[in-house]
Amino acid sequence: MKKLITLPLLILSLCLATPLMAEDKYLLTEKTYKSLSKAQELMQAEKYQEAGQRLNDLLGQTDSGSYDRAVVQQTIGYLHAEQGQYDKAAAAFQQALDAQALPEQVSHDLRFNLAQILIADEQYNKGIGLMEQWLSKEAKPQNSVYVLLATAYFRVENFSKAIERIRIAIKNDTDPNEDWYRLQLSAHMSLKQYKSAIAVLETLITRYPHRKLYWDQLAALYQAQEQEFSALAVRMLADRLDLGDPNTVVNLADMYRYLHIPYKSGKLLQKAMDEGVIAANFEHLKKQADSWLAARENTLAAETLNKLLAMDSSGQSHLKLAQVYVSMESWEQAVTTLEQALTKLTSQEQGRAQLLLGTSYFNLSQLEQAKTAFTRAMAFDSQSRQAGQWLRHIEDLLKKQDDEEAA
Repeated sequence: MKKLITLPLLILSLCLATPLMAEDKYLLTEKTYKSLSKAQELMQAEKYQEAGQRLNDLLGQTDSGSYDRAVVQQTIGYLHAEQGQYDKAAAAFQQALDAQALPEQVSHDLRFNLAQILIADEQYNKGIGLMEQWLSKEAKPQNSVYVLLATAYFRVENFSKAIERIRIAIKNDTDPNEDWYRLQLSAHMSLKQYKSAIAVLETLITRYPHRKLYWDQLAALYQAQEQEFSALAVRMLADRLDLGDPNTVVNLADMYRYLHIPYKSGKLLQKAMDEGVIAANFEHLKKQADSWLAARENTLAAETLNKLLAMDSSGQSHLKLAQVYVSMESWEQAVTTLEQALTKLTSQEQGRAQLLLGTSYFNLSQLEQAKTAFTRAMAFDSQSRQAGQWLRHIEDLLKKQDDEEAA
């Protein structure tokens, strides 16, 4: 077992008791201070047997429950920890804490060290309880604490808590460790949470597409859920692709769209772009936009299409975005986008754009502008019938308005 903690420069920073400050309960006596200083020097020189003898002698010379004894017990704990004697270190630290004689911050730090030792010594339940107690009072815990807790919870088969803690670690880190995802995956599998396990595997494939193991596991999970077609598609894809190629992720996203699971395709592409596995270029963003559109995720589709506008001189992305805004009944945004599209689209696409523009103006109660757009749409065979119906409807409304004003 590797060394977990090292002796802090605690003793050298402690003050001596003086007649003027004797009432301060967190000051060592001169005798204790000198003996502790000597013991620390021996420990730093790795003369552990001599340091232990000096500390044990000093322990018998201190009063039970006193600050001096608590500091000596704490130092004995560090002595055992330095030698890898974690069971003895844990006992000494616990005695120092039980005295309730140390400053709160020192006790807080000591609880953390004791919790580490208990977990390292495979006393998982005790270590977990103490670490959770420490965590509840720590303003800025290191991310490694959540990893340690997740590992300990997994050891005692509390898989739900293991998942909860490792998710926090993953969320807090800009580059999560592969083993953290593996732990999360194992916990989901132990709970037979196969859908969640699939989500973790998709993340692993996104980050490590060259690991064939994850592809095999994904196929097996689809098989377990009686999704034989998906399982077969994953196996075939893995067998035919160069798993070291970033395009593997893109092909997996394409497969999800082919299997009519477009939401997974969009999420996979987003994760791959966020993590730098693939570039956020025109090709990949277009595939993602198509995925969101197929999944009817209008808000996500609009976000992606807006990124595409500056990359697309054809006007097609503008037209798709306008269609999304029409679906969302965001009429003003639809009008603005369509006016931009009309400056880029070929003549064959102009009719669709004019029809959508007329619909948008109509829903904004701008009938004259709508009439102009529908009149222009009439020039295109594919839109002439629908545009004509709109025009007749608008003419009826305008006539009704004129009649009302005349009355």
